[in-house]
Amino acid sequence: MGDLFEQRRRRHFVLLMKYWRLVFNDHFIIALFFLFGALAYTYAQMIAHVSPGQWWAKLFLTLWLGLIVHVGRLATLVEPADPVFLLPQTSSMINYFRRARYYSLIGGEAITILATVVVLPLAMATVKLTGFEVGEIIASMVLLKFAHLILAQRHLSLVTNLTMLNVAGFGEPLVAQVITWWVSPTWGFVATIVMSIGHFAHLRVTEDADWAKAIRFERERMESVYRFFNLFTDVPQVQGKVKRRAWANGLINWLAKGNAWTFLYARGLVRNVELSGLIARLTALMMVVLFFVPLAWLNTALLVIGLYLIITQLTPLADHFEAKVFTHVYPFPPKERQAAFVKVATKVAVVVAVLLAVASLGVRLDWQRAGINLVVALIEGCLLTRYYLKTRIH
Repeated sequence: MGDLFEQRRRRHFVLLMKYWRLVFNDHFIIALFFLFGALAYTYAQMIAHVSPGQWWAKLFLTLWLGLIVHVGRLATLVEPADPVFLLPQTSSMINYFRRARYYSLIGGEAITILATVVVLPLAMATVKLTGFEVGEIIASMVLLKFAHLILAQRHLSLVTNLTMLNVAGFGEPLVAQVITWWVSPTWGFVATIVMSIGHFAHLRVTEDADWAKAIRFERERMESVYRFFNLFTDVPQVQGKVKRRAWANGLINWLAKGNAWTFLYARGLVRNVELSGLIARLTALMMVVLFFVPLAWLNTALLVIGLYLIITQLTPLADHFEAKVFTHVYPFPPKERQAAFVKVATKVAVVVAVLLAVASLGVRLDWQRAGINLVVALIEGCLLTRYYLKTRIH
């Protein structure tokens, strides 16, 4: 059973690398670089104004560390055909699930430790922790993640009390964090050790697997993974649903004013859920970032980079109808097709520029900064659509 899991693990790793390579492209890495820089600067500025003993900081730490444990689910890699071919091995599936738990523990612990380290500056500014207490908090989070995966493994057993497991899985991390931040990190660490030992002791050496439950959990886990990758690229396993959007008629009519090519590009943009959805998500993400970045020059720099990343996503739209044979017999010269694409792209750039400029008002409603960003964004949008994207039509 261990060899079977290793084969599936390698195959699963190759699949993930295929999509991660597409996610971390040059544009996304540049965006992450500036995004993390802006967030780190804002976080440092906020920490400088936090006074010791703030109740809201303790509440945030309790919720953040109590909920971050649930990030990173148990990856069993079971397949729908397993109940048929592995039915004689049902009683020995505990070894398979143990390997799955160790495999899931690597990524889960990495995320948990990283999330803990991120909030440690806030914790040290609020509670004034010692070095030993910081070590206790990190060790406590590691044990909580370990206990969470043990609970996930116990969910796959036929003989189990799901209600008790659900209550323990959601409540115990929060209880441990309440003790840590409102009583003492040492007592929180002790409580975590007791919880982890209790769950490990209840993990039976031999138990029958609930195949239907295991297959359903793994299918739901992979669906969430595919949905994440679908934010950045087309995933065959994620199929879009066709649904009429009456409100989009006005948007199409506004974008489609012109000749036949303008009409086609407008409908192609709105109906292509991958392209339009990606532009909408990137715009929303950049609006959130610009809203919370107080430094004026950094805000403008992020706007310039964000607008570039969003507008360049329109590049695939230029060849959207290339495979349609009837578009090649239209009685329109190539220049009209190029002009139509530039026209639609310019309208999209103007809308995105206005939204980003409005978001840059920030909490302080800095109208001067928003006005400067609007002018910069409109100029950049015109340059990108009329010179850069124009070269994408041949």
